[in-house]
Amino acid sequence: MHSIEFRVAPQSGGGQGRGETPSAVEFLVDGIPFLELVRRAELPDAFAEQQERAAEFAPDPVPLLAGAYAYPALLSARNLLGGEPDRVPHGAERGETLLLSCTCGIDDCWALTAHITVTDTTVTWSGFRNNSRDWNHDSLGILAFSRPQYEQSLRAALDALSALRS
Repeated sequence: MHSIEFRVAPQSGGGQGRGETPSAVEFLVDGIPFLELVRRAELPDAFAEQQERAAEFAPDPVPLLAGAYAYPALLSARNLLGGEPDRVPHGAERGETLLLSCTCGIDDCWALTAHITVTDTTVTWSGFRNNSRDWNHDSLGILAFSRPQYEQSLRAALDALSALRS
């Protein structure tokens, strides 16, 4: 069983031009930011794409897109507890939940989805998929968490985020 921590973290960039730093709920799996785990999983496919597209971008370097996501600014407990997703990015399949969105803030642009399965005792993330690339995310495996610990951490982070936005 993996451990998960949800915590409020600032996102890069400003908040609607008012000098604010928008916040989002960040996920840590076994103490490692989920974005880092995804970046590691995507590196082989991203490097291959980078090499394939070198001529297209020359003389500029090809961007390395591995892990090029942000935590969604809007997130609900229902979404992360296997309920009907609040938002479904373009290309998502039935039953997929948005976990990470594009750094530009538009979910349809670039997103990571997964299936979330909830039982009385566990919450499981599986079937990770990028909506824009057919990259292999198998190295992420199946992430199973204790439901009580998951819910406690998620609710605390969402409450903290709500308080910041009030």
